[in-house]
Order: sequence, then structure tokens, then C-alpha cells
Amino acid sequence: MANIHIARNHQSLGSFSEEDVREGIRTGRFSSSDLAWREGMAEWRPLGDMAPQWGMELPPPSLDADELPTAGEMEILGEGGKPAWEEREQIGFFPAITRTVSAVLLRPTQTFASLKQTGGLANPLLYFVLVSSVMFAVSALYQMAATSLNPALFAAKLPHGSGTAFSVALLGSILISPALYVLSAFISSGITHLCLKLLGGANKPFETTFRVICYAQASAAVLNLLPVCGSLIGIIWGAYCIIIGLKEAQGITGWKATLAITLPGLLCCGLLLLLGTAAGLGIAELSKEFGGMPHLPQLPNLPQAP
Repeated sequence: MANIHIARNHQSLGSFSEEDVREGIRTGRFSSSDLAWREGMAEWRPLGDMAPQWGMELPPPSLDADELPTAGEMEILGEGGKPAWEEREQIGFFPAITRTVSAVLLRPTQTFASLKQTGGLANPLLYFVLVSSVMFAVSALYQMAATSLNPALFAAKLPHGSGTAFSVALLGSILISPALYVLSAFISSGITHLCLKLLGGANKPFETTFRVICYAQASAAVLNLLPVCGSLIGIIWGAYCIIIGLKEAQGITGWKATLAITLPGLLCCGLLLLLGTAAGLGIAELSKEFGGMPHLPQLPNLPQAP
């Protein structure tokens, strides 16, 4: 059975198994007025209404139907755990983007704990490609402006080019960036999900991992708006949001989520180190076989000047 999401006072408390919810009810951690949602439900309902259907004993809810939060009040949770982006037809295009970015960057735990784990790949992919491409274009425009202000700065790096050629290259990269981001979304999500499987942390399907990667990375890309160090901050903050997202959405520990996104880099570094070591040993063996490394002949003794 799917995990149960519990919320209180418009904030998510997390995702729990039936046993955890039953224990929480027994210890008083959860009450009948808390809101509950699990996959298959159309909306959040008081735990007191749902507990009997799930075979749990709980006092009747004290929360009136009129007191249930509206979709606007629960923008973190959305309807059935949908991000605001997936409700853009109701709330508007730009409000949907700003609410999603704000929820992911400022409240990642609550956001990903309540994130709907299914719903198709199209919405998160569109969000990822759209936001990432726009932010990449902003970064490129920053660089083009810097080139125009100080062409010599880039001429030193491109001896056979010029500031104009550099700008043309940036414009070309902006045009092809959407296609590259589509590939990036599937490749990065696929590698991360494979690592989760290797670590025994893929409790949910690939779609769940894909949604986390898309919403976390694209939201962090907005930090590219910050000049100079925005890209670096975005990378660090994006990695943090992905770790939190995988932890909450997949129901795993933080170290597994962290290792899942760092394992590919560690494997690549290990492979390069292994190849470098093998190459060094091979060169050493060849040098021994051919009598060692060649040496320069000694210079003859030159006559001393009178």
C-alpha cells in the first residue's frame, strides 16, 4: 500500500506507512483533525474520516468541513499533492512558477513529502526545460554583456576568436539548450534511479525520481539570476533539494539519497584513477623491457678557456 501523507496547520508532517500512522495515533502524535492523503484519493481529508476505512481506531474528527484549507492556502500541498505548476490553468502561468520555485527552494521537506508520486512525465519535464532554458539564456546574456564591456578578457581565452564569435556561440547554445535539457532530464534521472536501485532505495518508480529531479534542478536554476556566483549557489542548493526530495519522496534515509547523487561522480573518479594507475604501470613495464627510459648522452669535456 502507498504511504500516507499527514498535514497539520497547512504544513506537511511527512509521509508514513500504515504502521507508523497507527503507532502515531496510539501515541497521540496524530489526531483526528490532521489531514491525510494517499495515492488514489482526490483530495486531502481529515484523518478521523479516513482512519476507519484503513482499519485504524481514531476518535471522530473535530475539524468542520468549512475549516478545511483551500487550494490557495495549501499551495505547498496542492490538490492531491500536486505542485502549483501542475495547477497553472487554475492559478495562472507565472503564479504557478513562482509558487513552485518558492515551495521547492524554501520548503523542500514539506513540498517533496507531499509531492504526488505519479501523474505523468510531461508536466515536470516541461517545467524543467522551460525554466532551465530561460535561466541558461539569462546566464548567457550576462556573459555576452561582459564580452561587450571587456572584449580583451575573452580574446585572451580565445586566441583565434573574438568577442563577436563568442557571442554567436552563446546564441547558438541558447537555441539548442531546450533539446539538451530534455536529454539531461532523462539521463540524470535514469542514473540517479539506477543508483537508488543499487543502494536499495528505489521504493517508488522511476517517475517519482524523475519528478524530484526536474522540480528541484529547475527551481534551483532560478538562482542564475544572481550575478557572478548565482550558478555555483544554484548547483549547491539544487543538490540539497534533490537529496531532501529523494529522501521524502522515496522514503529513504538521507545518506542513501546523498550517495545516490554522488555515486556516479565517485565511480568516474575511481575509474580515472584506475586507468591512470594502469597506464603508469604499463609505461613502467615497457621502459624495463626496452632497457629503461632513454638517457641523453653526456656532453664532452670542453677545453677550459685560457
